[in-house]
Amino acid sequence: MINKKYIDHWQLYIVLYLVIVTSIGGCATKMVLTPQIAKIENASDFQMKGKVQYDGNKEYLPRTISDESASDTLFSFQYRYQITYGRDKTPQAIPLFNPLTIVGFPIGENTLVVNGNLTISKGKEVIKEYTATCGLEKVRSLFSEGETFSDLRKKGLLTVRDNIEAQMYQDRDFLSSLASGN
Repeated sequence: MINKKYIDHWQLYIVLYLVIVTSIGGCATKMVLTPQIAKIENASDFQMKGKVQYDGNKEYLPRTISDESASDTLFSFQYRYQITYGRDKTPQAIPLFNPLTIVGFPIGENTLVVNGNLTISKGKEVIKEYTATCGLEKVRSLFSEGETFSDLRKKGLLTVRDNIEAQMYQDRDFLSSLASGN
């Protein structure tokens, strides 16, 4: 015969386990990156010089390109990015009626997508184009809002920058041959 006290303790352990799992795992930010390329550790190993067309924060500019404002510059680089913000459409009254909200069950999510594009031109001819997309999703709970949109934006912009650098690094032989005139 099974002891009733044993069953009550077992149910308590299951509830505690579920509370811990939902409150810890539910707050993590999920990230999807396209194309999936391994990040390079030292981007300064390869760098191209040319005229850079970019008006934003230099921190988000790929470090594999540098601005050379000489009039006889061979290459020109145009870097731009676009950020799209999304909020869930869940009415905020619904979590009030969900009893799991009190134990950390998600009450909504925010999404952010960063698209980055680097165009390399030689004269008027486009030589190569690099594109990266990073999607971020954060889940909100009663106890944690998670990362702010500013944090997500910065993380996405740096991830896109690093991805474009890795793509250029993979093509470094081709790009170096262009720079040497071969």
